[in-house]
Amino acid sequence: MHPFYTTYEAARLLGVSLPTVVNWIKARRLKAHRTPGGHRRIAREDLAGFMLRHGMPLPDELADAAPGRRKVLVVAQPGPAREGTARQLVAAGYAVEQASPGFPAGAAAARYEPDVVLLHASAPDGGETLRDLNTDRELNAVPVVAVGSAEWQDQLTEAGAALALRWPTTDGALADAVRCALDASDARAGRAPRRRRGGRHPGD
Repeated sequence: MHPFYTTYEAARLLGVSLPTVVNWIKARRLKAHRTPGGHRRIAREDLAGFMLRHGMPLPDELADAAPGRRKVLVVAQPGPAREGTARQLVAAGYAVEQASPGFPAGAAAARYEPDVVLLHASAPDGGETLRDLNTDRELNAVPVVAVGSAEWQDQLTEAGAALALRWPTTDGALADAVRCALDASDARAGRAPRRRRGGRHPGD
């Protein structure tokens, strides 16, 4: 098992050319380290995380390198609703970071590299934040769970949300919805969905 991969080895696992890997590193899309001799090395955990974020199937040799604690970015205006959402997801075992809608949300998503975004929608179509996430080439593979008014649910999914819940949600619905979104994302990436802890359907 390699703790680090050369750019050539990473290109083989990713199924792309060596220049493509180098360009991703230069653009800071793929994290790499420099050896004392100046050579680039990519940690297996960083390579696995990159593949998951971009919907690439994980090869067997990276299957155990996927991060165990999934990351959720909660996007909402500061206040009790955002804090309550974050607390629920932390209690469910997720790593959570918070951001305000608009530009701060995009900047936080680029830095934090979440596995899923939970958006408190401010408009039936998700507003600027959902549009920006859907059109950003680095972030559009990240599923978005949107919560908002009950009559907005169809419009939110049509606008690109993976799942839409009515607000306020029932107990446990937020964690269940995040888990469903991650299961679908993992399936597209070639990973078996994680076993759920409960049988509640999102939004019930």
